[in-house]
Amino acid sequence: MCRPDMDTWRYLPLEVKDGFWNMALDEALLKMAIEKKSPNTLRFYKWKPSTASIGRNQSLHNEIDTVFAEEKGFNIVRRITGGGAVFHDENREITYSIICPIKFLENLGAKKVIEQFEIITQGIIMGLTFYGLKTEKDFIHCPAILLEGKKFSGNAQVRKKGYILQHGTILLDIDPELMYSVLKAPEDVGKSRMVRSVRAKCIGIKNHLQNFNEEDLINSLKLGFQQSLGIEIEEKTFSEEELNLAERLIKIKYSNLKWLNKYE
Repeated sequence: MCRPDMDTWRYLPLEVKDGFWNMALDEALLKMAIEKKSPNTLRFYKWKPSTASIGRNQSLHNEIDTVFAEEKGFNIVRRITGGGAVFHDENREITYSIICPIKFLENLGAKKVIEQFEIITQGIIMGLTFYGLKTEKDFIHCPAILLEGKKFSGNAQVRKKGYILQHGTILLDIDPELMYSVLKAPEDVGKSRMVRSVRAKCIGIKNHLQNFNEEDLINSLKLGFQQSLGIEIEEKTFSEEELNLAERLIKIKYSNLKWLNKYE
C-alpha cells in the first residue's frame, strides 16, 4: 500500500538485452520524461552480449580494442552520459538506471551535482546493508561505491532540460584480463599493469553476499532506493511510444557508426 504522501515511481523489472537497446531505452525514457509522457523510473538491466561502452566525449580509438571486441561478438556503444570506458560483462554485472526531475533531488536536500549523484547511489548502499555488507561512497574519476576499500560501482549522469538520467554498474564478479583485452590501457601504463591495478582496486560483490540469489539482490536494491529517495515503486512496463522511440534511436544513433565514431 502506497502512502499518500510518498511519490510513486515506475519500476521496470530486470531484463537482459544488447548494448544498443539498453542505451537507447535509457535515452528514450529520459526524452519521454522531459516531454511529461513518462513517469519517474527505476530500471535494472544486464547486457547480452557483453558490451564495451564509452562516455559521450571519448574517442573510440583511444579506449576500445575494436578488433578484439568484434572477434568476441561483443557490442560497442557510445553513451549519452559522461565518464570513462566500461566493459559490461554479461555474466558479471547488473546495471541500474534512474530518470527523474533534478528538482525532485533538490527537494530532498541534494542541491549540488555531487550530492545528487550520492543520494541516488545511497540506494545501492542501503540495499546492500540488508545483506550485511558495509559499503562506502568515494570519488574515483566519477562517484563510486566501495566494498572493503575496492570499487564495485561506477556511475554516470546526463542532465537535460531539468531532468537527470543516472546509471551505474554493480559488479558481481570481475575478470580483469578480459576487461583489459577489450578496454585499451593507457600507452604509458600497459595492459599487465592495468590488470594488476584492477585486481588490487576493484571487487565483485557476489562472493560477499550470503546465499546469493539474483532476485533477492534486486529486491534488496529496490528497497534501498525506496528508502533513500523516500518513494514507493510500482512494477509496470514500457509504453508503446517509449518502445518505438527506443527502436528508432537504435537505428539512427546507437547502431550507427557516425555516432560511435563521433570523435575519430
